[in-house]
Amino acid sequence: MMTLDKELAIKKITEMPAERVSKVLIFMAGMEAEHIIDEKSEAEKESDQ
Repeated sequence: MMTLDKELAIKKITEMPAERVSKVLIFMAGMEAEHIIDEKSEAEKESDQ
């Protein structure tokens, strides 16, 4: 099932205009950065205790 989802996502991405793909990638990078910041903050809180 995962392969089908991945193939569908790839198909949709290849059909998008380049500008929209860029915006999606920037959004995803921002979400990843937020996740990393949250993990670091949580680790710092745990080490302070």
